[in-house]
Amino acid sequence: MSELFSIQLQNRQQQGRDGIWLDLPTTTEQVQAALRQIGISSDNPQGLFISGYFAEEEKRFAIPYNMVLASNVDELNFLAARLETLSAGERAELNAALQATQSELSSIGRITDFPENVDYYVHLPEVHGPAQLGDYYLNRSGMVDMPEEWKGGIDTAQFGRYVAQQEQGVFTQYGYLVKSGDEWQKVHEGQPVPEEYRVLSFPVSEILRDAANIPPPVQPETEPQKVIPIILNGKDSAERMKEITDRLETGIQELFDSDRYKAYLTTMAKFHNYSFNNTLLIAMQGGQLVAGFNKWKDTFHRTVKKGEKGIKILAPAPYKVKQKMEKLDEQGKPILDKDGKPLTEEKTVQIPAFKVVSVFDVSQTEGEPLPTIAVDELSGSVQDYQDFFKALEQASPVPIGFEDIEGGAHGYFHLLDNRIAIQEGMSQLQTIKTAIHEIAHAKLHAIDPTDPEQTNRPDSRTREVQAESVAYAVCQHYGLDTSEYSFGYVAGWSSGRELAELKASLEIIRSAAHELISALDEHLAELRQQREADLSAAQEAAFALDNGNTLFIQTCDSGYDYTLYGPDHTALDGGQLDAPGLTLPDAGQEALNLLGQTAAVAEVLLGDKLAAFQEAAEKANEFSAPEAEKAAATDLSAEPTVTILWSESDKLQDGEIMPLSVANRVFEELDTTQHTEREKDGYTGGWYDKTAFRIDFTLNGQPDNYEGRQDFGDGEGSLVQHIQNYHEYYAKDENWKNFVLHNKGPEAWEQDKAEREMVLTEFIPYLKQHCNLSAMEQTAATLREEQNASPEQTAYYNAVVAYVHDCRPLLNQGQYNLPEPPKLTDFDQSLQDYKAQVQAEIAQEAAAAGMTVEEYAAAGFEAPQQDSFSIYQLRNDDSTRDCRFEPYDRLLAAGLTVDKANYTEVYAAPLAAGTTLEDIYRTFNVDHPADFKGHSLSVSDVVVLHQNGQDTAHYCDSVGFQQVPEFLRENPLRTAELSTEQNENMIDSVLNNAPSLSELEAKAKAGEQISLMDLAAAVKAEEKAPKAKKSRAAKPKKPSIRAQLDAAKKEQSKQTQPREKTKELEV
Repeated sequence: MSELFSIQLQNRQQQGRDGIWLDLPTTTEQVQAALRQIGISSDNPQGLFISGYFAEEEKRFAIPYNMVLASNVDELNFLAARLETLSAGERAELNAALQATQSELSSIGRITDFPENVDYYVHLPEVHGPAQLGDYYLNRSGMVDMPEEWKGGIDTAQFGRYVAQQEQGVFTQYGYLVKSGDEWQKVHEGQPVPEEYRVLSFPVSEILRDAANIPPPVQPETEPQKVIPIILNGKDSAERMKEITDRLETGIQELFDSDRYKAYLTTMAKFHNYSFNNTLLIAMQGGQLVAGFNKWKDTFHRTVKKGEKGIKILAPAPYKVKQKMEKLDEQGKPILDKDGKPLTEEKTVQIPAFKVVSVFDVSQTEGEPLPTIAVDELSGSVQDYQDFFKALEQASPVPIGFEDIEGGAHGYFHLLDNRIAIQEGMSQLQTIKTAIHEIAHAKLHAIDPTDPEQTNRPDSRTREVQAESVAYAVCQHYGLDTSEYSFGYVAGWSSGRELAELKASLEIIRSAAHELISALDEHLAELRQQREADLSAAQEAAFALDNGNTLFIQTCDSGYDYTLYGPDHTALDGGQLDAPGLTLPDAGQEALNLLGQTAAVAEVLLGDKLAAFQEAAEKANEFSAPEAEKAAATDLSAEPTVTILWSESDKLQDGEIMPLSVANRVFEELDTTQHTEREKDGYTGGWYDKTAFRIDFTLNGQPDNYEGRQDFGDGEGSLVQHIQNYHEYYAKDENWKNFVLHNKGPEAWEQDKAEREMVLTEFIPYLKQHCNLSAMEQTAATLREEQNASPEQTAYYNAVVAYVHDCRPLLNQGQYNLPEPPKLTDFDQSLQDYKAQVQAEIAQEAAAAGMTVEEYAAAGFEAPQQDSFSIYQLRNDDSTRDCRFEPYDRLLAAGLTVDKANYTEVYAAPLAAGTTLEDIYRTFNVDHPADFKGHSLSVSDVVVLHQNGQDTAHYCDSVGFQQVPEFLRENPLRTAELSTEQNENMIDSVLNNAPSLSELEAKAKAGEQISLMDLAAAVKAEEKAPKAKKSRAAKPKKPSIRAQLDAAKKEQSKQTQPREKTKELEV
């Protein structure tokens, strides 16, 4: 075994000193030797932590440094042993996977499973960039079959980028990596480290090393212990008491055999309010549940079996005697006689004493079944964990907290800070056990500030025996699993100690366990009473049923909403209870009756338990879709799907799945119908049809889902419009804001705002664009089936369908600015000729300007012009009243923005060299030009500078100017809404809003095809429109493209007949 990498171990109490490096894989002996060097033993395991990680260059793994530091010795030792089996090529593949963006190897457990998953990836170690990847696929992979002379004309870098994007591969320092398509095999992740690799064992501290002979752990008893009563031979009570006392002393000395000590603690857990002597006597005789002869007969209706001998214990037997005593006055002073001597009187005094009595164990009796024992037991999974832990916190003398404890310790009691720390992330059962153990330390072993020498504080061995014994007894009392407890070391601890010392320590253990059990019982009773009161005042709760189902119910305006969930937390059914007068428990029972649920309520969930249930239900319903739906959720080319979780509408089926565009239309139809029907006279149906839904989608390349509920009949329309209205309402609602701030705090409110902003600015446009694409696809598919469609039109409609299929993956990966859709003109030869004509003219203009076509296009198809500026002023109407003449800071404080839609351009002119904004302000505020028709430049006006091909907007403030880039920025939500409006207005697939002449000119300059029908309509509209006054901006002397297009149009109109309107689709 050779080292693969090394970790540095350090003692947190010796920070500042060098730790010790431990090579992995390693052995238990090497670990213990390292721990001794840094002063770590079983007495201070919480001091251990990992502070460093190192590997030689040829063996280095790209495991994140912090991941190593957050792990533990056993996990890292197992990891090192597993990675030793990898070849050099497999190690390089692992490093590439670790370096990949959003690496799936996000934990030590996941990395440990890599040797079983080397085929999960395809690794090309010599490929580090797109050009190399392109060359590999083109020339070496054998996957591209084409003539060699063709390959020379292919750009390998561009081809490599395309391949990497298509197969979602990544380039790393260690080569190119792509998933093979194999399924990841989960073997060791989430499982305990195998025994043979567990090497972390804390050495026994110096004070414990004399206890060398530690017997093996005690195995759990498989058969109940038999009752063996003590037989007393004494002739009278005094002799019998002497026998009992001798037996007790012998019992104490024999008690510290591991089996007997565990049996004693088990007995003490059941009889924690008994004295130490009786607890030991019952344990010595094998008693489990004892009572007197008459108690069994009168209370439990059971009789002692014939021939059974009683278990001997001690019972109080005080007796009274008369004694002469001094007579005392009210102040307690002796009363004197006339001679000055104290007067005496005879008084009856009770003398404490004990006698031996017999009791019988339940195994010695027969009769009626026993009633449930009045101890609220906890199962192995610690039911009522939240309540029990709260009770522990209340019973603890010091605060309890959770933290990540280095070194593998479960918890510790900090003597100086007076607090208990528990390892976070453990099971509920282990957390409870650890808390009880540390509470025992805090109760019994805190430092006495008045005793610098700590003379009364027991040694470390005694402290551990006492704390572990208390923990075992308390766990036994509440029915927690104690099979892992072992007390083999008590033999070494008790060896050589005086009987009085042992008895005193046992009494301390009994007393502490009794005190803790009594306190826990009291706190648990208080918590249960509080929970009953909380249920009466609750607004929501969940009722867990014996059959595994759970009913969630909450108040609403008309009464209660309820949903029934199955054992796997998936939604089964739901509805509304119009009964606001019912209490929440009664409403829950009524809802169960309506749902036909006859199983008893096992538990009512509130607070943290309710929150945990809601989280589990959310996750279960997030992934409860059928396999086909799950596949669609991760398919980048898929349209989002909508699943009906439950619905009160008879038009929808629970579990029904439909595409988003279909659901959007169906929801609108159902909402409109329900809203219309309920407005009719004599309508007797329901007011709303509530429907819970889930949208499964892929956003930014990641599968996700959104859950909500729409009430058909409220007039909100389509599904997407409902979601938008819902979030817009709560984003502005002051009552909701105050509720979140009051109940959850400022951070929760900021998170709420951020989430709603994401929904409104990203999610809603995403959904609308998907609906737009579906509308295009459906319309194109319908039109191409028409009998009179020409070949050009059919080709165009096929291109539109292909365009939709190409756009969905882009949209699902977060690209919202989709490519331009195909145009019908692209499939018309006569217009192809016209395109060539326009391109030739553009080339001529570029040459005349002394520019290439590319430079001319980048300059906006204009010859170089001098810089200029424009002045914008607010429109003079009511919509801009709140913005007019407002300083910039007050505008923002009012929640307003500098929106270009509210402004009108009132002036434009060339910008002379050296002219500043202040120069413009002085000119147009004091001595403005004669052709300037706006008001004097003032606060709220905007000046846009056009310099060096760049535009910047500047808000005229009360002092100076504020740059306002938002003035030139478009609203993405508005863009999506406009796109939706355009698609919804497709009547016979001809747009009602024809493009303007300037828009057609821009398209022609960009080399796009334009429709001559559109061109004719635009020219006609241009001629009818009033002529705007020209600005002072210089115009080119040669005819513009617009003029040339006008002329070309008129010339062509003389040569061709009017064309039939074409059917054209637009996104």
